[in-house]
Formats: sequence, C-alpha cells, structure tokens
Amino acid sequence: MDREDDETKYAPKAPEAFLRGPNQLQHWIQVGGAHAPAKGRYHLFINYGCGWSHQVMLLRALKGLEDVVSMSHLGVKRIGRMRTPEYRGWFVPEDPTGNGFCSAFGIYNSNHEYGSSQLTIPILFDRELKKVVSNDPAQILLMLNSAFEEWAPTAVDFYPTGLQGEIEDMNGVVFPGINDGVYRCWLGGSDEAYQEGFAGLQAALSFVESRLQKSSFLCGEELTLADVRAFPHLFRFDVIYHKMMLREPRGPLLMDNCPATVRWLQRLFEIPAIQQTCDLEVATRFYFPASMPDEECDDIYAKAKYSWMPLGAELETKRRAEELPEASARKDVDC
Repeated sequence: MDREDDETKYAPKAPEAFLRGPNQLQHWIQVGGAHAPAKGRYHLFINYGCGWSHQVMLLRALKGLEDVVSMSHLGVKRIGRMRTPEYRGWFVPEDPTGNGFCSAFGIYNSNHEYGSSQLTIPILFDRELKKVVSNDPAQILLMLNSAFEEWAPTAVDFYPTGLQGEIEDMNGVVFPGINDGVYRCWLGGSDEAYQEGFAGLQAALSFVESRLQKSSFLCGEELTLADVRAFPHLFRFDVIYHKMMLREPRGPLLMDNCPATVRWLQRLFEIPAIQQTCDLEVATRFYFPASMPDEECDDIYAKAKYSWMPLGAELETKRRAEELPEASARKDVDC
C-alpha cells in the first residue's frame, strides 16, 4: 500500500508556516508482512480530546472492531515540556498491553530507537512485536477499513474503489483547509502564515457547505472516509477552534453560516456508533491551557455547544461508565 503523506503533499507555503513534517513511522498491517492481521494483536493509544484520534475512534466503532483492535485513552496530561530533552509526551495512566508503558516516549521507543520528536497520537501498536506500526491517522484509517475484514461484524467498505478518487479529492480540501488549517492559523509564526491558513480554512468551509447542500454526505449518499476524516474537526470548530485558534475578526461560526454542515454534523452524531466516540467537554480540557480551571473549560462547552449535544452531566456519567482516565488533572506529571 502506497499513499503519500498528507503532511508532505499539502504542506503550507508561507514563511514561518506551521509544518508538521513527514510522519516518521509507517508500517502496514497486511497478509504476508511483518505485521499480519490478527484479532487482539493490535492496540490503539488515543485521546478523546484529539481530533486526529477521533478519526480513528470513529472508524473503529463504525466497523465494529471493538473486540478486534483494543484501545485505551491517555487522558490529558503530558510529561515534561515540549522541545526539551526531558519531554516524554502523553502520560499513560494504565498500559493494557502489559509492557509497563507510562509515556508516549516509552511506546515509541519500544523495540525501536525513535527518540523524543513527534510523540503524537493516535498510535497503532503491535502487541506481538512490541513496536509501533503507525502514527499517521490517515494510514491507520486505511488499515482499519480493510485489514480486519475476517473479524469485522460490519461488512462496509468506507473507501470503495469507485469513490477513492473523489474521497482523496475531498481530502485535498479538508486536510489542508480544515483539519490542519485551524492549526496553521493557531501556530503560524507570521501574519502571512496566518492569512494563508485563514484563507484556506474559509475556502474549505465554504466548499464543504456547498457540497452538503447537494448531498447527504461529502461524497454523495454514502458515508465514506471523507466524512470520517472531516467530522471530528468540524465537530470541534464552534466550541473550540473558533475561540482558541483564530484571531479577530474570526469569521462566522458554523451555526451562523453553514446550516447544511451543521445538519450533517447532527446526522452523523445521531449514529450510535459515532455518538459513543464523542466527548466535546473533555476536548475543551484537552485544548485549553492547563492553567484554565476545568469548570471554566466546561462552561465554554456548555455555552457554545449545539442544542442536540449532551449536557456535561450526561458526559460525566458516560466517562465513569467507560472508566476513562481522570480528565480533570491536567498538570505535568512524572514518569
């Protein structure tokens, strides 16, 4: 399987633009390869708050792979400070793989000399070889879609051959304009970089709105990877990205300017498999500074959420039922 990194293919051009750089780890789960498909062999380390992790959570749920590929949540704590030798990335409150990992650094450096750069999530981990398979959400999605068909109770192909070109064309708008676009606005180091990111974001939002005025999903009347890739970041836009990542004038909220997109968000949210992966209250705690009290983060969610989104109390009940890591302690921890 060969697919160019989105991070390379759609890199921004402006001076001091935010650059993710190419993904440094990419292997494939495939028959006859080092990482063979198998039930129970692979584990996902993710975070409810992270939009990139949410893509992976969505497809795992839609394919019904909960008993095939295990998954654990890393909470919202980091160990050390980014871009320092002591940085160890996300804290692992509990390691279900049995390797005693307490940080993303430990996962990445298991059976591999990786270092401390790009300790990102999601992480697809091979329990048998005790090493990371991939940290690229786009590639992980492709593997989840096709590598475990023998055990998947839901025989739905979200990347059908006849639509792959259209799905990738849509990704050519959504990835640089929305998924990465909000980060280009937030982390761009110059006015030119911000303006490039902001213009791309507004153009992408307009394109998506226009498409959804004509069809139920981004590539017609069928739910595909195009929707899976776009939903998590658009789901976070009004509550988090608009407030946190954009400068004045920020442009309109989706709820004020993109009615077809909001209807699409609600339509997808009402799919039980998707709804179970959504916790936008935790996402506010994930994105906003650790110095901001949880109560203030929760208030942001309560005031900005759509009417069809759950109340905070309902989400807290859900988190306790799923025994998720404590989301309220957001300070750095030792490992």
